[in-house]
Amino acid sequence: MTHLSRIVLTGCALAALALLFSLAPAYSQATPLTGQQILQKVDARGGIGGIGSTISLSTFDVVDKTGTEQQKNFIFFGKNSADPKVPNRVLIYFLEPPKTTCGTIFLSIDHKIVGKQADLFLFLPALGQTKQLVTTNERKGSFAGSNLQFDQIGRSELHSDFNAKLIGEATVQGVTINGKKQDRQAYVLQLTVNKENDPNESFPQRKLWVDQQEFIMLKSEDTNTIGKLQNKTSLDDLVSFRGRLEPNLIKVVNVLDNSSTTVTISDRQDADKLLGGLPDSLFAPDSLPQFDPTQFNDKLTTKVPDPTCP
Repeated sequence: MTHLSRIVLTGCALAALALLFSLAPAYSQATPLTGQQILQKVDARGGIGGIGSTISLSTFDVVDKTGTEQQKNFIFFGKNSADPKVPNRVLIYFLEPPKTTCGTIFLSIDHKIVGKQADLFLFLPALGQTKQLVTTNERKGSFAGSNLQFDQIGRSELHSDFNAKLIGEATVQGVTINGKKQDRQAYVLQLTVNKENDPNESFPQRKLWVDQQEFIMLKSEDTNTIGKLQNKTSLDDLVSFRGRLEPNLIKVVNVLDNSSTTVTISDRQDADKLLGGLPDSLFAPDSLPQFDPTQFNDKLTTKVPDPTCP
């Protein structure tokens, strides 16, 4: 088993957590794109990992407002579809450390229906039960103590929840692309929440820098419900995966209390190529108590580590 690298999800997040990413045509001066069209192209990527099935090992390095540091390891199983009628799904298995949450499983099912929130589930091994996160407090709780909320993980339909205005273009300097630093040209979007579709949005105002070639978000600034800039998110260490760029490093910083979460994605694997895709049954809420994260190890190039928990 190769050594796990470090991580941060969502994406306007996972997005965030997040928070959170198909190649598209370059910007054309003759037919300029609107802000909403650009945001739709961001959504069309299918989030982190893109369209199809992926398995990745990831690490959250969390620094809380007191400066206390923690490292948390996860396995991500994702299955996204370009079909608007097929949901995007992500299942996250908690590894050790920390031992207190080892074996916990989080599942997000985004049905891509305007005005409908993603279905969120949490399996707690200590109780042996799967709980659906329904209330606003549950859905907006901190994911594993990070700066990402549960409802930001696996989120993939920003254009339904926000009205986007193109307010300019900018150069984002020093982005690492396949190991080399580059300056990238970006569209700058101002997002305002559509309250009818998403009345409980935690960050109703957002500013996004979107890469003009790849339509991937390079960074964002999120303003909370009382009008204060709260989170700054940046994506870096972009690498080629399935014919497009994907981030290996995501950092979310809360500028109000100086807490932060850095997500490092390592050993991202193409489950479509290696396994013929992940089965839909993998993402069934009722099957979470029996879930085995090592079930595909005989076909993976990097094996999932032993999930035995203390």
